[in-house]
Amino acid sequence: MTTLFIFLLILSVLVLIHELGHFVAAKAAGVRVEEFGWGLPPRILGKKFGETTYSINLLPFGGFVKLTGEDMDQGGGDTEDLGKTGMPDPKSFASKTPLQRGIILIAGVFMNIVLAVVIFYIFMFVNGFKTFQMPLIFDYDFKFGDTTKIGTVISGIQPGSAAEKAGLTLGEAVAAVNGRKVTDIAQFKSVLAEYNGAPVQLTLTDLKDTTYTKIRDVRVSPTKDEDGKPIIGVYLGESVSISYKKPLDRILVGFYHSYNVMGYSMNTLGQMVSLSFKTKDISPVSESVSGPVGIYNLVDMVLKYGGPNAWLTLFDYTALMSLSLAVVNILPFPALDGGRAAFVLFEGITRKKPNPKMEAAFHRLGMVFLLGFLILITIRDVTR
Repeated sequence: MTTLFIFLLILSVLVLIHELGHFVAAKAAGVRVEEFGWGLPPRILGKKFGETTYSINLLPFGGFVKLTGEDMDQGGGDTEDLGKTGMPDPKSFASKTPLQRGIILIAGVFMNIVLAVVIFYIFMFVNGFKTFQMPLIFDYDFKFGDTTKIGTVISGIQPGSAAEKAGLTLGEAVAAVNGRKVTDIAQFKSVLAEYNGAPVQLTLTDLKDTTYTKIRDVRVSPTKDEDGKPIIGVYLGESVSISYKKPLDRILVGFYHSYNVMGYSMNTLGQMVSLSFKTKDISPVSESVSGPVGIYNLVDMVLKYGGPNAWLTLFDYTALMSLSLAVVNILPFPALDGGRAAFVLFEGITRKKPNPKMEAAFHRLGMVFLLGFLILITIRDVTR
């Protein structure tokens, strides 16, 4: 029950902050906000203050903002946005300039970034201006701070392998083999090969313990692969931590770390998309994202195994998700804020208003694709 509550709280905060950005920007531009809702319909309670109805809805996932004239397939501000006087409604979203509409559309992304910056300031202050370990899927040069890499993190274990029998777990890093320090995959393989399949003692550091003091020794009896090389049946990956030690780094740590994380996220997403095109397989992209079930499981895992710093880990994770939401929403894909902003940008450059019905059709198709993708991701998370 605690996991469900925290899961819903995190999602609600992220989406409500996003929608609050649209709400404030719309109000500032003089656009009528018909409804600002917590959760998704059907509505449970609603109270109108001024021209806006504030509602609580049945499905407790985030929220929404309904603006007059935002629904493009209802005329896009041409005829259906005419008021009782026959003149265009000045409070309609569609009647505003491209610049005003663009600001309203990207205001949600801006608010998610602001939330992440604020959370990172708090997190870094509490955690001594350093991050926890972050998986490094692709090599990336972080612009700010000092990075420390660990290249022997257990990211996968083969069923029935020597590693599984010895009780190795995901998230542990191999620090030494028979007392000899190893720092990357190549070095680990080289040292393991020197013992030619004889049992070895591995010194493991549990990176899930954010104090990095949970160290244990495990004896493993390697087997040999087809080429006769000793293996223990693990997949090793890299992780990185960032320290912000300089005075200026600490003053701007919320902005610097947000920049680092957003840059890394966009680089990783780009690499995944490129890999999918090269292999003609969508699995690299689908494997890199999680739906609601995956997020719920991650929250549950943090609460179960995060120890005394579980709350701080969740705090950090909320900021990361807020940035991820910002990155995804700014993509120029139909139905997303970035896709809608792209049409507004086109209008601002060409001085020609896109066909409202065509634009609405694009966004409907985009929404169908996104919902279908979300269903597939959810099915994958459930089967796991």
